[in-house]
Amino acid sequence: MGRHEQRQARKSATNEVARKMPLSWLLVTATMAGLALLAVSPALLKHRRIEHVETGPDSKSVAPAGNSGNSALAGPENAATTNGLAVDIGKAADHLNRGTELLAQAKIDEAVAQYKEAVHWNPEDEDAHYNLALALARQGNRQAAKEQYREALRIYSDYTEAHNNLGNLLVAEGKFDEAIEHFKAALKISSDNASAHNNLGNALARQGKVADAIPCFREAIRLKPDYTEARYNLGMAYLTQKQTDEAISEFTGILRVYPDFAPAQSALLKARQLETK
Repeated sequence: MGRHEQRQARKSATNEVARKMPLSWLLVTATMAGLALLAVSPALLKHRRIEHVETGPDSKSVAPAGNSGNSALAGPENAATTNGLAVDIGKAADHLNRGTELLAQAKIDEAVAQYKEAVHWNPEDEDAHYNLALALARQGNRQAAKEQYREALRIYSDYTEAHNNLGNLLVAEGKFDEAIEHFKAALKISSDNASAHNNLGNALARQGKVADAIPCFREAIRLKPDYTEARYNLGMAYLTQKQTDEAISEFTGILRVYPDFAPAQSALLKARQLETK
């Protein structure tokens, strides 16, 4: 089994981090979607357990485990050298897991320090770079976060979540063309990634290509019918296109489930006002 197949077998069952978009043209609020730069679920981080370095994935794990970054380096002592640098997969695993624990406790600076140690001891581990990027983004250090996502992608170019999250950081900077490239790359790897479809739609809409964004939001909802953020985005896109009946349908559907969701309330009111004109 090749490396891609091994990672796919170990892959997390969800890519939800990527859907936590920054505030945008579509006004998805933190109460519903959260912000990729402010909130990260620890269940979505990548773990590295020492006991799984040689034996493969843990069937109960929610994220990849094993020696995906250094298959040639695993050994009884979990230590080796590469490019003249000391590598210790066991130490890297300890720091990676400790970083995840600290981030779950909102101890962001300490988590960053642990992830940096993980990268130091296993510099070719894409998951260590990915987790460090998440923590740096939450710390507010977007530039460093982008660099770490790019490192993760250098090591493993088919890293769907890294493409997705890097794309969101680029959208926040207004670099829509580059962001779209990453969202499309994520979808080329995993066409059933609802968050990537939603994020692609967001980037297109931010470019003013609302008609092109609508199919992206529809596909996200098809893949994940309870995807409230994508449904709200679709409603806003319809509203922009003056398709008031469709917009009303989307906002009404959201409010059946989340009756206190203020953005949908406001958007529904606006849609009904347009309908009467």
